[in-house]
Amino acid sequence: MKRKLVCFCEHEFESEVPDSVDLSEQPQARQAILEGEFQTIQCPGCGKALKPEFPVLVREPGWSVFFVPELDRVAYYRGKLPYPVGEVDRVAIGYDELVEKLRIREAGLDDRVVEVLKYYLLQKVLEHYEGEAEVRLLFTGLEPAGLVFHAHGLRDKEVGVMRVSRQMADKAAGQLEGKLREEPFSQFLAAPYVSINKLATETPE
Repeated sequence: MKRKLVCFCEHEFESEVPDSVDLSEQPQARQAILEGEFQTIQCPGCGKALKPEFPVLVREPGWSVFFVPELDRVAYYRGKLPYPVGEVDRVAIGYDELVEKLRIREAGLDDRVVEVLKYYLLQKVLEHYEGEAEVRLLFTGLEPAGLVFHAHGLRDKEVGVMRVSRQMADKAAGQLEGKLREEPFSQFLAAPYVSINKLATETPE
């Protein structure tokens, strides 16, 4: 699909941006997403690398995630997106969430369990947090001892690192079915948008 872009140098141009990516046929796209290079477009005027966000369906056999740009977060919550999402397994809003969903899948984890763990971690963090910035947690990978999360927003230009043991993750997995019917978990575990960020965003009319 042709997209119109305007560079910081004020050069206007069109670029071909796919609205669907099959990771089984384009394995390089997976790496591009994980490395932060996905949807990077070079301005033909000045050569600067631009990183716009456009909606795109990312899929592979047995799984699909629809990427919604961060600027469209509130529109998604209100059900007022100007484009269809379709029938998908998951929705990711913002580039960080898309990367996280792929990392969770590569780790062989249930993203609902990961979100439950993030909820408890966030509650613990907020007990002592006195700042005004929104704090967000992102799953970043597995270590032999357990799951690793990065905390953004605790301190300016700093990222906190938090870890959860395999034992705790297994315990959360065993309790998942009950959590699906329990507040506030049922709010943010409902597909297709499975994320504790649902609880942090206000959507005034």
